[in-house]
Amino acid sequence: MIRVIGGLYKGTPLQVPPGPTRPTAGLVREALMSMVSPKIPGARVLDPLAGSGALAIEALSRGAAQALLADRSPRALAALTQNLARLQNSPDPPQAKILQASWPRDFARLTPYGPFDLIFLDPPYEELQLPQIFLSHLHQKSLAAPGAWAVWELAPASLKAWSEGDLAPWRIKTTRIWGQKAVAILFLPDSAT
Repeated sequence: MIRVIGGLYKGTPLQVPPGPTRPTAGLVREALMSMVSPKIPGARVLDPLAGSGALAIEALSRGAAQALLADRSPRALAALTQNLARLQNSPDPPQAKILQASWPRDFARLTPYGPFDLIFLDPPYEELQLPQIFLSHLHQKSLAAPGAWAVWELAPASLKAWSEGDLAPWRIKTTRIWGQKAVAILFLPDSAT
């Protein structure tokens, strides 16, 4: 079990689904939220590989307007349902939806919920192409708002496996490495939409 580390829901326990889920450690989540804090207030958040939903819930806790959390795993969906239910008793319950989806097959199901301002991508590390496919689809289908940011968690060795040209029109804002986890924060230039 992990806990929300900041904002309105600080201290709320979050269930982590059993299995291969890799929840983002508290110190990394705190650093990530600090890095994306300018984008959070009022944001529409997408967490398409949500697992426990910790990243989207941290964003909601800090003022994001709404979030769509998706996963294909029944265990993850059960954990997401339980975690969001815990927040419904707060004075200001979050605006969040859960979607059972498998990517890329279910991309069309995102259309009613976009465009998104902040996207968290934390796929299994061996699925290096999935975030590139996701970012391309979000741009092509106008599901990423002008100036949107994407947070991509990956293995540190994978940072060298792609270049900014592979992600066009998305651009790299910054990258960080914490032990066995790397993060690339990308943005979609306003002129690309």
